[in-house]
Amino acid sequence: MLSALPALAALLLGVVFLMLGNGLLGTLLGVRGAIESFSAFEIGLAMSGYFGGFALACLFGASIIERVGHIRAFAAFASLAAAAAVIHSVLVDPYSWIVLRGLTGACFAGLYMVIESWLNDRIPNNQRGSLMAIYMILNLGSIAAAQQFLNIADPGGFELFILASVLVSLAVLPVVLTKSEAPVPIPTDRMWFSELHRISPLGTLGTFTTGLANGALWGLIPLAAIRFGLSTASVATLMSLIILGGVVFQWPIGWVSDRVDRRKVIVVASVILVASSLALYFVASRGVEFLFVLGFVFGGMSLVLYPLCAAHTNDRVSGSERVPVIAGLLLVFGIGAVIGPLLGALVMEILGDLSVFLYIAGVQALLLIFALLRIRDGEPVLPEDRSVFEPVVSEPTTAIFDAQVLPEEEGGQT
Repeated sequence: MLSALPALAALLLGVVFLMLGNGLLGTLLGVRGAIESFSAFEIGLAMSGYFGGFALACLFGASIIERVGHIRAFAAFASLAAAAAVIHSVLVDPYSWIVLRGLTGACFAGLYMVIESWLNDRIPNNQRGSLMAIYMILNLGSIAAAQQFLNIADPGGFELFILASVLVSLAVLPVVLTKSEAPVPIPTDRMWFSELHRISPLGTLGTFTTGLANGALWGLIPLAAIRFGLSTASVATLMSLIILGGVVFQWPIGWVSDRVDRRKVIVVASVILVASSLALYFVASRGVEFLFVLGFVFGGMSLVLYPLCAAHTNDRVSGSERVPVIAGLLLVFGIGAVIGPLLGALVMEILGDLSVFLYIAGVQALLLIFALLRIRDGEPVLPEDRSVFEPVVSEPTTAIFDAQVLPEEEGGQT
C-alpha cells in the first residue's frame, strides 16, 4: 500500500497544474509565433531563452531553496512563471519573448528542484518505484493533456495565455496549504565536462546531443506544423502523441536496458529516432495519419535517450558520485538545449520548415555513430554493476534527486 501518497497528494496536485500551464504555453508560443509571422530563428531564440534560464537556475536555484525553504521558494517561482505567461500576450515580439522564456525556464528549474527533492525526501525506499511512476504519469500526462487546450480558444488572442497563467497560479494553492512538512534542502555539487567525459564519453555526448535535439523539438515542431498547413487541432494532437510516446516507450526500453548492454539500447533507440525523423520529413505530405503514427514513435525515442545516457553514465560511478554526475549531466543537457533551437531554426530557414526533422536526424546520427565506436572500443558494464534506469520528464531533473537515494555500487569505467 502506498502509505506516503496522502502526504504527497497536495504536492502532486500542484504538479498537475504546473504541467498543464507550462505544457500549454510551450506549444502555444510556437503556434502564435507562426500566426505573427515570426521567423524560425526568432522562435528558436525564444526557445533557447527558456533553456538558458533553466540551465542558469540549475546553478543558482538551490541556494534560493536553501535560504527560504521549499514552500516559499515554490510560491515565488510559480508566481513569477504565472506572471511571465500572461505578459507573453501583452508583449508580442520575439525579443520580449526571449527574456520572458528565460524567466520561465529559470522558474521551472527551481520548481522541479523543489518538487523532486521534496518527493525523494518523503518517499520510503520500498515505495519509491511506484510513487515515482505515479509522478511520471501525472507529469507527462498533464503535458500531453495540455496540448488539447489549444482547441478551446483562438491562439491568436490572449485567452490561452491567461489560461496558462491561471493554471500555473493554481499550483500554489495546494502546496502552501499542505500540512505535510517540507524537507531540509540538501546542497548539490556538480562535475564539469572534462570529468564527465572521463567517466563516460558516450553518456556525456549523448546528453549533449539529446539537448540539441529536444531543445528544438518543443518550439520548432509546432511552428513547422502550422506553416506546413496543419490546423491548430492537428498540431495539438501531434504534440500530445509525441509526449505520450515518451510515456509509453520509457518503461519497456528502460526494462530492456537494465538487462543488456545499455550502449546497444542507445544504438537501437538512435536508429529508430533517425528513421522516424527522416520519415516525418519525407512522408508528411501523405496525410496527418502518417504524422500522428510517426510522431508517437519519434516522441518515444526522443524522450527516452536522456535517461538512457544518464543511466549509462551512472553505471560507471559509485553511489557517492551520482549526485554531482547527474547534476553535471543536467547542465550539459541545458547547454545543448540552448544551442539546439538556434541550429534547428537556421536549418529551417535554409532548407524549409519540415527540415527541423532533418536537423534532429542529423544530430542523432552523430550519437549513433559515436555509440557504435564505443561498443567497438570499450567493454560493457557487468549486469551486477548497472545502476537502475530512471525515467525522466521533458526537462531531465528527476534523476538528480533520485541519485541521492540510490544504493552505493561500484561501477566499471570505459
